[in-house]
Amino acid sequence: MAKAQVLATGSPGVLDQRHRYALGMIETGNHDGEIGGAGEVSRYQIMPSVWRRYSDSQSYRDPDVSLEVAQQHWTALYNAFKQQTHREPTDFDMYVLWNTHYGYYARLGFDPARLGPIVRGRAQRYVNLVEDGQGGV
Repeated sequence: MAKAQVLATGSPGVLDQRHRYALGMIETGNHDGEIGGAGEVSRYQIMPSVWRRYSDSQSYRDPDVSLEVAQQHWTALYNAFKQQTHREPTDFDMYVLWNTHYGYYARLGFDPARLGPIVRGRAQRYVNLVEDGQGGV
């Protein structure tokens, strides 16, 4: 597994254009109308219960609304990770947090080597998309 880089933004808690593109691509191919097998909504595949923490809107297909919700959740995950680990999350860490329940990674001591192969593989594909940078900088 390639070493994941620390988030490459001016403010690491911000879901910048490159990370936003990579997240949308790996979750849905950046299709706004996708609904996941567990009921996840928007191009970012956010569980409705998580969505409701940040918005009363049900405009799951609206890219502006979904980005606003995604940004709020991304920042919450970033802040929780930093508070618990006392370090900056890598892109790999952020995708694991996004794609699993927060407690899952915490129970594994935030150790990528302890992740299941499917989660680890998806996180590495996300890192590769970020590093490829097709979403712009």
